[in-house]
Amino acid sequence: MKLPKLNLLDLATTYIFFGLVYGTIVALTWNYLFEPITFIHLSILQGFGIHLMTRILFGNTNTNYISNFYSPKTPDLDKIDSYLKEIQADLDKESDEVEKQYEDLNKKD
Repeated sequence: MKLPKLNLLDLATTYIFFGLVYGTIVALTWNYLFEPITFIHLSILQGFGIHLMTRILFGNTNTNYISNFYSPKTPDLDKIDSYLKEIQADLDKESDEVEKQYEDLNKKD
């Protein structure tokens, strides 16, 4: 089994930069909405920790599209290409069947 090539810059931007940005959003949202009710103030680092814990616990489930800049793993383009070719072949097969049906109808007239 060959290990994937690790790009440290991608890891740094993915986990630290976006983590701090989302941690800041978590902290500001909490402090604006829930601090008046709970009297608990969150700092940006605590927001970063909450974001990091939820990402570890629940994963990154909402980014399954091709241009996924969150994931350090690059998509397998050959697999995507073969999948698209299979779909195109199925569509071509169905369109040929429909054209054949219309040809049969025209011959009956």
